Amino acid sequence: MKLSDIGEFGFIDRIKKDTIVNPASVVVGIGDDGAVYKTTEGKEQVAVIDTMIEGRHFIIGKTATWYEAGYKAVASNLSDIAAMGAEPTHLVLSVALTPQMDAAQTDELYRGMKDICRHYGVNILGGDTVVSSEGAVLTVAAFGEIEAGKAVLRSGAVPGDIVAVSNTLGNSGAGLDVLLAGDAGYAAMKKAHAMPVPQVELGRLAVKYGCHSLNDISDGLASESNEIAAASHVDLILDKLQIPLSDELRRWCEVSGKDPYAYALAGGEDYELVLTMAPDDFYLLKEEFSSLTVIGKVQAGSGNVYLKDGHHTQVLAPSGWNHFSGGE
Repeated sequence: MKLSDIGEFGFIDRIKKDTIVNPASVVVGIGDDGAVYKTTEGKEQVAVIDTMIEGRHFIIGKTATWYEAGYKAVASNLSDIAAMGAEPTHLVLSVALTPQMDAAQTDELYRGMKDICRHYGVNILGGDTVVSSEGAVLTVAAFGEIEAGKAVLRSGAVPGDIVAVSNTLGNSGAGLDVLLAGDAGYAAMKKAHAMPVPQVELGRLAVKYGCHSLNDISDGLASESNEIAAASHVDLILDKLQIPLSDELRRWCEVSGKDPYAYALAGGEDYELVLTMAPDDFYLLKEEFSSLTVIGKVQAGSGNVYLKDGHHTQVLAPSGWNHFSGGE
């Protein structure tokens, strides 16, 4: 059955089930001109928005299933919420779909969205659906809450801070190349690209332990570290050999002749967090969240990032994903 067969209202009836997972904060959900929700006293609201375009950000049958596309559209927004130290609460969707799209495919798209929302306790409050002539366009606006005055910004890094990242970097960019090439195996890298894990828990702990600055690694470490340096008016000194890489990434790069650090620095879409904080506070945080690696330090400067590689140090330019670069 095609979307053209069931129409707009039939489509809405089909997808509105199981959209509210935390009803206590919802006054009006899907079904009216607007949603109404309650905010928590003493907390400030965080709002983010992101768009994924079929053929540009995902290719059905090659780099993603419809389920994975829906999951990732939400995950990228929850990662931005996490990068502010906030807890995600609600989202609204604007979805452009072709009339020829099968209703079962839309079921999978929304199943992916609903599953990740259920995992993080996020309500889908509503949105908009329009017709697209050239493929799906998925826009998610997500909202979160954080204690008043506690949002962790890019601009808070200070000299003496350590620089650290969560988990490992580079798997998503390499996973994309593996998927595009149709290579067998490398399941972890493929999953890292198709179904990234937003670091919501770490974002909340960063607030608890007094993190000074925070950024999610959506466009690559080189880009995100430069954003912190520029916003904070400091220099970041990163040690290339300390950047954490997965064994699977190292193995694939040995076979393919690729540079694993190129993926870690500029591959993008890892959705890990890069943070700066005082060393004593960092090691307290690490006792509660062990998957953190120190990769550098913050020093007084004018907004540059330097990459050490043994005895050689060079400026690290903000390379990585750029929406207007014309490339994937």
